[in-house]
Amino acid sequence: MNIGEQHPEQGPLRPPSEARSLLIRVVRNCPWNRCSFCPAYKKEKFSLRKTEDVIAEIEQWASEAGQSKVSTAFLQDGDSLIVPVESLLIILETIRKRLPSVTRITAYARSRTILQRPVEVLKKLREAGLSRIHIGIESGCDEVLEFVNKGATSAMHLEACNRVIDAGIEVCCYVMPGLGGRRWSEKNALDTGRLIAAILPQHVRLRTCFVLEGTPLAQAYLDGKFEPLSDEEVVREIRLFLGQLKDTKTEFISDHRMNLLLELNGNLPEDYQRLMDIIDRFLGLSAEMKKLFITGRRLNIIRRLDELVSDDVIARIKANAHLYDPRIPTPKNILY
Repeated sequence: MNIGEQHPEQGPLRPPSEARSLLIRVVRNCPWNRCSFCPAYKKEKFSLRKTEDVIAEIEQWASEAGQSKVSTAFLQDGDSLIVPVESLLIILETIRKRLPSVTRITAYARSRTILQRPVEVLKKLREAGLSRIHIGIESGCDEVLEFVNKGATSAMHLEACNRVIDAGIEVCCYVMPGLGGRRWSEKNALDTGRLIAAILPQHVRLRTCFVLEGTPLAQAYLDGKFEPLSDEEVVREIRLFLGQLKDTKTEFISDHRMNLLLELNGNLPEDYQRLMDIIDRFLGLSAEMKKLFITGRRLNIIRRLDELVSDDVIARIKANAHLYDPRIPTPKNILY
Protein backbone atom coordinates (compact mmCIF):
# COMPACT_ATOMS: atom_id res chain seq x y z
CA MET A 1 0.00 0.00 0.00
CA ASN A 2 1.25 3.44 -0.87
CA ILE A 3 1.67 6.31 1.52
CA GLY A 4 2.21 9.38 -0.58
CA GLU A 5 5.35 8.64 -2.59
CA GLN A 6 6.73 6.13 -0.07
CA HIS A 7 5.93 2.56 0.86
CA PRO A 8 5.48 1.70 4.54
CA GLU A 9 7.70 -1.10 5.73
CA GLN A 10 5.67 -4.24 6.31
CA GLY A 11 6.51 -7.75 7.47
CA PRO A 12 5.47 -11.03 5.83
CA LEU A 13 2.86 -12.23 8.35
CA ARG A 14 -0.30 -11.21 10.13
CA PRO A 15 -3.19 -13.26 11.59
CA PRO A 16 -6.16 -13.89 9.26
CA SER A 17 -8.29 -11.91 11.71
CA GLU A 18 -6.12 -8.87 10.95
CA ALA A 19 -6.67 -9.03 7.18
CA ARG A 20 -8.27 -5.57 7.16
CA SER A 21 -6.03 -4.07 9.81
CA LEU A 22 -3.44 -1.36 9.31
CA LEU A 23 -0.09 -3.19 9.50
CA ILE A 24 2.48 -1.24 11.46
CA ARG A 25 5.91 -2.85 11.63
CA VAL A 26 7.67 -2.16 14.93
CA VAL A 27 10.24 -5.00 14.78
CA ARG A 28 11.78 -6.95 11.92
CA ASN A 29 11.42 -10.71 12.02
CA CYS A 30 11.49 -12.77 15.24
CA PRO A 31 13.97 -12.53 18.15
CA TRP A 32 13.72 -16.30 18.82
CA ASN A 33 13.39 -17.73 15.30
CA ARG A 34 14.24 -21.28 16.38
CA CYS A 35 10.85 -23.03 16.25
CA SER A 36 11.38 -26.08 14.05
CA PHE A 37 7.99 -25.88 12.31
CA CYS A 38 8.17 -22.19 11.29
CA PRO A 39 9.70 -21.04 7.98
CA ALA A 40 8.74 -17.39 8.30
CA TYR A 41 11.96 -15.71 9.39
CA LYS A 42 14.64 -18.33 8.82
CA LYS A 43 17.95 -16.80 7.67
CA GLU A 44 16.60 -13.35 8.54
CA LYS A 45 18.18 -11.09 11.16
CA PHE A 46 16.05 -9.68 13.96
CA SER A 47 16.11 -5.95 14.66
CA LEU A 48 14.11 -3.25 16.37
CA ARG A 49 12.85 -0.48 14.15
CA LYS A 50 13.58 3.10 15.17
CA THR A 51 10.65 4.57 17.03
CA GLU A 52 10.85 7.78 15.02
CA ASP A 53 10.54 5.81 11.76
CA VAL A 54 7.44 4.02 13.01
CA ILE A 55 5.93 7.32 14.19
CA ALA A 56 6.69 8.91 10.80
CA GLU A 57 4.75 6.16 9.03
CA ILE A 58 1.79 6.57 11.40
CA GLU A 59 1.82 10.30 10.69
CA GLN A 60 1.81 9.59 6.98
CA TRP A 61 -1.11 7.22 7.37
CA ALA A 62 -2.97 9.89 9.32
CA SER A 63 -2.44 12.44 6.56
CA GLU A 64 -3.40 10.08 3.75
CA ALA A 65 -6.89 10.81 2.43
CA GLY A 66 -9.40 8.09 3.25
CA GLN A 67 -7.31 6.38 5.91
CA SER A 68 -9.47 7.81 8.68
CA LYS A 69 -11.85 4.86 8.22
CA VAL A 70 -9.37 2.22 9.40
CA SER A 71 -10.68 0.66 12.61
CA THR A 72 -8.01 -1.87 13.58
CA ALA A 73 -4.22 -1.95 13.64
CA PHE A 74 -1.74 -4.81 14.02
CA LEU A 75 1.85 -4.38 15.24
CA GLN A 76 4.30 -6.53 13.29
CA ASP A 77 6.45 -8.75 13.27
CA GLY A 78 6.79 -11.87 15.39
CA ASP A 79 7.19 -10.46 18.92
CA SER A 80 6.21 -6.80 19.18
CA LEU A 81 6.25 -6.72 22.98
CA ILE A 82 10.03 -7.02 22.93
CA VAL A 83 10.12 -3.32 21.97
CA PRO A 84 11.20 -1.20 24.99
CA VAL A 85 8.10 -0.27 26.94
CA GLU A 86 8.52 3.50 26.66
CA SER A 87 8.88 3.26 22.89
CA LEU A 88 5.88 0.97 22.62
CA LEU A 89 3.80 3.37 24.70
CA ILE A 90 4.72 6.24 22.38
CA ILE A 91 3.74 4.17 19.33
CA LEU A 92 0.41 3.13 20.83
CA GLU A 93 -0.44 6.63 21.97
CA THR A 94 0.44 8.04 18.55
CA ILE A 95 -1.88 5.55 16.86
CA ARG A 96 -4.74 6.52 19.14
CA LYS A 97 -4.09 10.24 18.75
CA ARG A 98 -3.43 10.40 15.02
CA LEU A 99 -5.81 7.60 13.96
CA PRO A 100 -8.83 8.10 16.24
CA SER A 101 -10.96 5.70 14.19
CA VAL A 102 -8.78 2.79 15.36
CA THR A 103 -10.66 0.95 18.10
CA ARG A 104 -8.51 -2.18 18.32
CA ILE A 105 -4.72 -2.59 18.36
CA THR A 106 -3.24 -6.08 18.47
CA ALA A 107 0.18 -7.74 18.34
CA TYR A 108 2.02 -11.05 18.36
CA ALA A 109 4.07 -11.82 21.48
CA ARG A 110 6.02 -14.76 22.83
CA SER A 111 5.28 -16.12 26.29
CA ARG A 112 8.93 -15.71 27.31
CA THR A 113 8.80 -12.02 26.38
CA ILE A 114 5.51 -11.45 28.20
CA LEU A 115 7.04 -12.90 31.34
CA GLN A 116 9.54 -10.03 31.24
CA ARG A 117 6.65 -7.56 31.54
CA PRO A 118 5.02 -7.15 34.98
CA VAL A 119 1.22 -6.90 35.06
CA GLU A 120 1.53 -3.19 35.90
CA VAL A 121 3.46 -2.63 32.66
CA LEU A 122 0.94 -4.62 30.64
CA LYS A 123 -1.82 -2.49 32.16
CA LYS A 124 -0.04 0.63 30.92
CA LEU A 125 0.06 -0.87 27.43
CA ARG A 126 -3.65 -1.65 27.65
CA GLU A 127 -4.40 1.91 28.79
CA ALA A 128 -2.33 3.19 25.85
CA GLY A 129 -4.49 1.18 23.45
CA LEU A 130 -3.21 -2.41 23.19
CA SER A 131 -6.39 -4.49 22.95
CA ARG A 132 -5.35 -8.05 22.18
CA ILE A 133 -2.20 -10.19 22.17
CA HIS A 134 -1.86 -13.17 19.82
CA ILE A 135 0.23 -15.89 21.45
CA GLY A 136 1.50 -19.00 19.69
CA ILE A 137 0.93 -21.60 22.38
CA GLU A 138 1.18 -24.33 19.73
CA SER A 139 1.01 -27.10 22.34
CA GLY A 140 0.49 -27.67 26.05
CA CYS A 141 2.64 -30.81 25.96
CA ASP A 142 6.13 -30.15 27.29
CA GLU A 143 7.62 -33.01 25.28
CA VAL A 144 6.29 -31.48 22.07
CA LEU A 145 7.36 -27.95 23.02
CA GLU A 146 10.88 -29.20 23.66
CA PHE A 147 10.96 -31.26 20.46
CA VAL A 148 10.00 -28.27 18.27
CA ASN A 149 12.31 -25.92 20.21
CA LYS A 150 9.52 -23.53 21.17
CA GLY A 151 11.57 -21.92 23.93
CA ALA A 152 8.70 -22.11 26.42
CA THR A 153 7.02 -24.66 28.65
CA SER A 154 3.37 -25.26 29.37
CA ALA A 155 3.78 -23.57 32.75
CA MET A 156 5.34 -20.52 31.09
CA HIS A 157 2.46 -20.30 28.63
CA LEU A 158 -0.04 -20.44 31.50
CA GLU A 159 1.71 -17.75 33.53
CA ALA A 160 2.17 -15.46 30.53
CA CYS A 161 -1.45 -15.72 29.41
CA ASN A 162 -2.72 -15.20 32.95
CA ARG A 163 -0.56 -12.10 33.21
CA VAL A 164 -2.06 -10.65 30.02
CA ILE A 165 -5.62 -11.43 31.11
CA ASP A 166 -4.98 -9.93 34.55
CA ALA A 167 -3.90 -6.74 32.78
CA GLY A 168 -7.26 -6.56 31.01
CA ILE A 169 -5.90 -7.43 27.55
CA GLU A 170 -7.59 -10.06 25.39
CA VAL A 171 -5.64 -13.23 24.65
CA CYS A 172 -5.84 -15.21 21.43
CA CYS A 173 -4.08 -18.57 21.76
CA TYR A 174 -2.92 -20.50 18.70
CA VAL A 175 -2.65 -24.28 18.88
CA MET A 176 -1.22 -26.68 16.28
CA PRO A 177 -2.98 -30.05 16.01
CA GLY A 178 -0.56 -32.64 14.75
CA LEU A 179 2.55 -30.87 16.03
CA GLY A 180 3.49 -33.89 18.14
CA GLY A 181 3.26 -36.21 15.16
CA ARG A 182 2.14 -39.78 15.69
CA ARG A 183 4.44 -40.21 18.70
CA TRP A 184 2.72 -37.64 20.93
CA SER A 185 -0.67 -37.17 19.25
CA GLU A 186 -2.86 -38.22 22.17
CA LYS A 187 -0.75 -36.48 24.80
CA ASN A 188 -0.53 -33.36 22.66
CA ALA A 189 -4.32 -33.19 22.42
CA LEU A 190 -4.99 -33.83 26.11
CA ASP A 191 -2.25 -31.59 27.51
CA THR A 192 -3.09 -28.74 25.13
CA GLY A 193 -6.79 -28.97 25.96
CA ARG A 194 -6.05 -28.87 29.67
CA LEU A 195 -3.79 -25.85 29.20
CA ILE A 196 -6.41 -23.90 27.25
CA ALA A 197 -9.04 -24.81 29.85
CA ALA A 198 -6.72 -23.44 32.55
CA ILE A 199 -5.94 -20.24 30.65
CA LEU A 200 -9.53 -19.41 29.61
CA PRO A 201 -8.44 -17.23 26.67
CA GLN A 202 -11.03 -15.13 24.89
CA HIS A 203 -10.11 -16.84 21.61
CA VAL A 204 -8.40 -20.07 20.56
CA ARG A 205 -7.39 -20.64 16.93
CA LEU A 206 -6.44 -23.86 15.18
CA ARG A 207 -3.35 -23.97 12.96
CA THR A 208 -2.88 -27.48 11.57
CA CYS A 209 0.74 -28.59 11.57
CA PHE A 210 2.29 -29.18 8.15
CA VAL A 211 5.85 -30.15 7.40
CA LEU A 212 7.08 -27.07 5.54
CA GLU A 213 10.06 -27.33 3.25
CA GLY A 214 13.24 -25.69 4.46
CA THR A 215 12.38 -26.00 8.16
CA PRO A 216 14.13 -28.06 10.85
CA LEU A 217 10.89 -30.06 11.18
CA ALA A 218 11.20 -31.07 7.52
CA GLN A 219 14.72 -32.32 8.25
CA ALA A 220 13.42 -34.22 11.27
CA TYR A 221 10.86 -35.86 8.97
CA LEU A 222 13.56 -36.83 6.45
CA ASP A 223 15.69 -38.22 9.28
CA GLY A 224 12.80 -40.38 10.51
CA LYS A 225 12.43 -38.42 13.75
CA PHE A 226 8.96 -37.02 12.99
CA GLU A 227 5.99 -38.93 11.61
CA PRO A 228 3.22 -36.57 10.43
CA LEU A 229 -0.42 -37.36 11.00
CA SER A 230 -2.87 -37.90 8.18
CA ASP A 231 -5.77 -35.46 7.80
CA GLU A 232 -8.12 -37.92 9.47
CA GLU A 233 -5.72 -38.45 12.36
CA VAL A 234 -5.49 -34.67 12.86
CA VAL A 235 -9.30 -34.48 13.04
CA ARG A 236 -9.30 -37.22 15.66
CA GLU A 237 -6.69 -35.27 17.62
CA ILE A 238 -8.82 -32.12 17.42
CA ARG A 239 -11.78 -34.12 18.75
CA LEU A 240 -9.74 -35.22 21.75
CA PHE A 241 -8.50 -31.65 22.27
CA LEU A 242 -12.01 -30.20 22.03
CA GLY A 243 -13.23 -32.79 24.53
CA GLN A 244 -11.15 -31.04 27.20
CA LEU A 245 -12.98 -27.74 26.53
CA LYS A 246 -16.57 -28.85 27.10
CA ASP A 247 -17.03 -26.41 29.99
CA THR A 248 -14.55 -23.76 28.86
CA LYS A 249 -15.75 -20.30 27.88
CA THR A 250 -13.86 -19.25 24.75
CA GLU A 251 -14.32 -18.59 21.04
CA PHE A 252 -13.17 -21.60 19.02
CA ILE A 253 -11.92 -20.60 15.56
CA SER A 254 -10.76 -22.55 12.50
CA ASP A 255 -9.82 -19.79 10.05
CA HIS A 256 -6.59 -20.96 8.45
CA ARG A 257 -6.52 -22.43 4.96
CA MET A 258 -4.45 -25.42 6.12
CA ASN A 259 -7.22 -26.57 8.46
CA LEU A 260 -9.36 -29.34 6.98
CA LEU A 261 -12.64 -28.45 8.72
CA LEU A 262 -13.14 -24.72 8.24
CA GLU A 263 -16.63 -24.94 9.71
CA LEU A 264 -15.29 -25.59 13.22
CA ASN A 265 -16.21 -22.14 14.52
CA GLY A 266 -18.30 -21.35 17.55
CA ASN A 267 -18.53 -20.14 21.10
CA LEU A 268 -17.84 -22.61 23.87
CA PRO A 269 -19.41 -24.08 25.84
CA GLU A 270 -22.77 -23.44 24.11
CA ASP A 271 -21.59 -24.65 20.69
CA TYR A 272 -19.62 -27.61 22.01
CA GLN A 273 -22.01 -30.32 20.81
CA ARG A 274 -22.47 -28.69 17.39
CA LEU A 275 -18.70 -28.65 16.86
CA MET A 276 -18.41 -32.26 17.99
CA ASP A 277 -21.20 -33.20 15.58
CA ILE A 278 -19.28 -31.62 12.68
CA ILE A 279 -16.20 -33.65 13.58
CA ASP A 280 -18.22 -36.84 13.95
CA ARG A 281 -19.97 -36.21 10.66
CA PHE A 282 -16.59 -36.22 8.92
CA LEU A 283 -15.34 -39.25 10.85
CA GLY A 284 -18.57 -41.09 10.01
CA LEU A 285 -18.06 -40.76 6.25
CA SER A 286 -17.12 -43.82 4.25
CA ALA A 287 -13.46 -44.20 3.38
CA GLU A 288 -14.21 -43.15 -0.21
CA MET A 289 -16.15 -40.02 0.83
CA LYS A 290 -13.45 -39.03 3.32
CA LYS A 291 -10.88 -39.27 0.56
CA LEU A 292 -13.07 -37.19 -1.76
CA PHE A 293 -13.63 -34.51 0.87
CA ILE A 294 -9.94 -34.30 1.81
CA THR A 295 -8.93 -34.10 -1.85
CA GLY A 296 -11.59 -31.48 -2.59
CA ARG A 297 -10.50 -29.35 0.35
CA ARG A 298 -6.82 -29.61 -0.43
CA LEU A 299 -7.45 -28.62 -4.05
CA ASN A 300 -9.68 -25.76 -2.87
CA ILE A 301 -12.64 -27.14 -4.81
CA ILE A 302 -14.80 -27.23 -1.68
CA ARG A 303 -14.59 -25.63 1.75
CA ARG A 304 -17.30 -27.34 3.79
CA LEU A 305 -18.77 -30.80 4.31
CA ASP A 306 -22.14 -29.56 3.05
CA GLU A 307 -20.63 -29.08 -0.40
CA LEU A 308 -19.93 -32.79 -0.78
CA VAL A 309 -23.51 -33.57 -1.84
CA SER A 310 -23.47 -32.41 -5.45
CA ASP A 311 -22.76 -34.94 -8.19
CA ASP A 312 -21.11 -32.16 -10.20
CA VAL A 313 -18.77 -31.29 -7.32
CA ILE A 314 -17.87 -34.93 -6.73
CA ALA A 315 -17.18 -35.39 -10.46
CA ARG A 316 -14.92 -32.33 -10.43
CA ILE A 317 -12.97 -33.63 -7.45
CA LYS A 318 -12.50 -37.01 -9.11
CA ALA A 319 -11.37 -35.35 -12.33
CA ASN A 320 -8.66 -33.41 -10.47
CA ALA A 321 -7.70 -36.02 -7.86
CA HIS A 322 -4.43 -36.75 -9.66
CA LEU A 323 -3.21 -33.26 -8.66
CA TYR A 324 -3.14 -34.11 -4.95
CA ASP A 325 -1.05 -36.82 -3.31
CA PRO A 326 -1.85 -37.24 0.41
CA ARG A 327 1.39 -39.19 0.87
CA ILE A 328 3.37 -35.96 0.48
CA PRO A 329 3.48 -34.40 3.98
CA THR A 330 4.15 -30.88 2.70
CA PRO A 331 1.53 -28.44 1.37
CA LYS A 332 3.38 -27.87 -1.90
CA ASN A 333 0.80 -29.91 -3.83
CA ILE A 334 -2.17 -28.14 -2.23
CA LEU A 335 -3.73 -25.70 -4.66
CA TYR A 336 -4.86 -22.40 -3.13
